[in-house]
Amino acid sequence: MELAQRLLTCKQCDKRKFDPNTGLVCSLTLRKPEFENDCNDFVIDPKEVAKLNAKAYTAEKESGSSLSTWGVIVIILFVIRFVMRMMRD
Repeated sequence: MELAQRLLTCKQCDKRKFDPNTGLVCSLTLRKPEFENDCNDFVIDPKEVAKLNAKAYTAEKESGSSLSTWGVIVIILFVIRFVMRMMRD
């Protein structure tokens, strides 16, 4: 997994932190993400998810469609990830 993809995951994590010299880092390691597929310490940030959903809703509303395909996909992915994480714990 590329760094850009890992950072997208980190942007949705409650344990993210911003370092002015490095950028987005993990608050546990204070480094850029190094996980391969999934971060074992990932905790979803509900505020960030709400922001993403609001952006998707606004973009879809401006385009004229009543149902945001991307918004639904994002929600489904978060639910799947949450369920998988709960099953592991």
